[in-house]
Amino acid sequence: MSRRGLSYSQIISWLKVLLPVVALALLSTMFLFSQSISPTSAIPFAKVELQERARDQRITAPFFSGQTTSGFPISVTAETAKPDQDNPRLTHADELKANITLADDNVIDLDAKSAQINSLSFEVLLRGDVQLNSTNGYAFTTEALALNLNQGSARSDTKVTGTGPAGTFTAGAMELTYPEDGEKSRFLFTNGVKLIYKPQ
Repeated sequence: MSRRGLSYSQIISWLKVLLPVVALALLSTMFLFSQSISPTSAIPFAKVELQERARDQRITAPFFSGQTTSGFPISVTAETAKPDQDNPRLTHADELKANITLADDNVIDLDAKSAQINSLSFEVLLRGDVQLNSTNGYAFTTEALALNLNQGSARSDTKVTGTGPAGTFTAGAMELTYPEDGEKSRFLFTNGVKLIYKPQ
């Protein structure tokens, strides 16, 4: 019994010395073979890509809602928007949609591939397959259209093609106007208007 007790005590004593030595050896091996990692190398972007991202500041799904000076509700949304690098007053937007409810309950919806928004004049220049639909029966497309967010007015100096209550038409220019009585809005088509009349 005494030999077993002695042997057991010796084993415990040896383990008290041996285990810390083994742990120290393992730690030394880990530090010896570990690779140093640079903090900058852990960033998953190249320097050029970081510079491009800094320049290309984008806002996702921007939204604007307000009223014109005449009290017409107006809202503008887009998929993305980014400030102009040279002119801080300008903002460029993609896939822009605008909605205006006029005094005579005529609702106008506008869609465009791209747009340029001027924060000083509150004018939006829509470009690229601009589509306009109104609840008073007009639907047409044009390549460019200027929308004034203050006045709720719109104009296009490019060819307009579409349909209306009277039939299909083409025109060289278009303007959304308001009579002096302010009761009804109307579209004014000019510059070589061609109408194919289709009676109801």
